Amino acid sequence: RRLLAALLLIGGLALSACGGGTDSSSSAAPVAQDGGGSGGQSAAGGGSGGGSGGSSPDAGAPAERPIAPDLLDRAVIVTAEITVRSTDVGRDADRAALAATAQGGQVSGDVRGGTGTGRTADLVLRVPPPGVDALLSRLADLGTELSRSVGSRDVTTVVADVDSRIASLRASLDRLRALTDRASGITDLVSLERELTTRESDLESLQAQERALADQVALATVSLHLVAEAEPVARPEQARGFGSGLTDGWDAFRAAGTALLMVLGATLPFLAVIALVAAVVLAVRRQRRPTAAPAGAGTDPS
Repeated sequence: RRLLAALLLIGGLALSACGGGTDSSSSAAPVAQDGGGSGGQSAAGGGSGGGSGGSSPDAGAPAERPIAPDLLDRAVIVTAEITVRSTDVGRDADRAALAATAQGGQVSGDVRGGTGTGRTADLVLRVPPPGVDALLSRLADLGTELSRSVGSRDVTTVVADVDSRIASLRASLDRLRALTDRASGITDLVSLERELTTRESDLESLQAQERALADQVALATVSLHLVAEAEPVARPEQARGFGSGLTDGWDAFRAAGTALLMVLGATLPFLAVIALVAAVVLAVRRQRRPTAAPAGAGTDPS
């Protein structure tokens, strides 16, 4: 009995020990898994750290950056206006046209009119933008510069928008043409051709706008207004004195003498005729006058 009781006690202790070991191992497994997970995370962190550490040499190299808008080719429209007073409007207008063509430009407008002091000339000159300042200096030297203004307008975004819309329309036209080639029904074909015509018209309009913008950017516009020089303004009369009075008197005397001589010259033919007639009349009267008898010729001395 004692031996049996001892064996049973030993077996129970052994079973309890086995149960405790199983519980401890099962409870330790999650811990190990959690530790492995955290270790994996830390390893991953280390990997990321290593990755960052590995990319740190590349961080020192300059990264590729987008081009700044200021570094792009800008599309700028330059315009200028100048007004010059000229002594010879026609001559200076021809000189201005020659100055524009000498700088590789052209004359796109030339309107002249008026006479005398009212003569004017309006010229529209097109030159490359770098030559605007030189051309304005040449035009100012033609006479007296009255006014000048220079302006510019940045159309870079407008040009980019037009180019983008042209590219989109071209791609859309290609797709429409492909659909037109595969169209099976007459209704679909008519609808596709109508849409194709509309988009081709839009494309032509955008291309015309693109050409106009390119022309305005390539050549600056300089408007020249020439006006004739006005007549000299009469100076205000200065204070008059003895010298001016003497000058005026002499001028009056000369004017009076000139007038008398003119009157004498005008009446001299009449005076000559009158004198001739008077001489004839006097001669006739002398001939008709009776001669007086001498004293004592008709008395008898006795």
